[in-house]
Amino acid sequence: QQLYELTFCLWCMTYELNGSPNIRADFAKDGAAVEALTIMVSTAPREKVVRVALSALGNLAKCTNDETPEPAGMTAVDGGVFLTDMLACKLLKSIQFLEERQFTDPDIVEDIKNLHKLLADNYKEMSRWEVYKTEVESGHLQWGSTHTEAFFKENARMIEGKDSDFKLLKVLIALLSSKDDEIAAIACHDIGEFVRFYPNGRAIAKRLGAKELVMPLIEHENVDLQRHALQCVSKMMVQNWEYVK
Repeated sequence: QQLYELTFCLWCMTYELNGSPNIRADFAKDGAAVEALTIMVSTAPREKVVRVALSALGNLAKCTNDETPEPAGMTAVDGGVFLTDMLACKLLKSIQFLEERQFTDPDIVEDIKNLHKLLADNYKEMSRWEVYKTEVESGHLQWGSTHTEAFFKENARMIEGKDSDFKLLKVLIALLSSKDDEIAAIACHDIGEFVRFYPNGRAIAKRLGAKELVMPLIEHENVDLQRHALQCVSKMMVQNWEYVK
């Protein structure tokens, strides 16, 4: 019941999005609201919680700042921002699972259909790099086509960033300390691939402290994380990884 009441409160607030840049900014902060609603949609067993969470996500996806533009110096937030957060939280996959469930409430079926279309359309407009960047920035790493050798061969240089600050690499290094073993394993993999395909990537990763955080993971109790940590360290140490692969 508490989950329903919390989700209901968030849903009510989403009707104020178009009229207040501050409310839009609060909802967009750290992607926390989208993450919480996505969890409700994915895990809540009761239909009424799923219905209200879906409706709230729909309102976020469709909100605009046309009526109340953000003042100077404030980051603009609209439905596109929330849709990007939803994709980073893997809501599209959750929606696809929901389409296979049987619901008694026809409004849920309609909300699923509408949200699926909005997410799919937004996904088509994003490049693979934008999808990857959004995923890393959200901290919700999941194995997929952007965590492959082919992707890093093509995109390793993009990790440098527009200001050459390697911001995305720093996020990956921070994710090495994640309590989620899979996220830490994927971070190990991606840092290792960056090291392989970015010129002088080994020195940059070491300078930013990656090696110190990866080393203890070699002895982690999770075998998969242990393996990816070992490979990551090997890529930092070995000049020609292919010869020992």
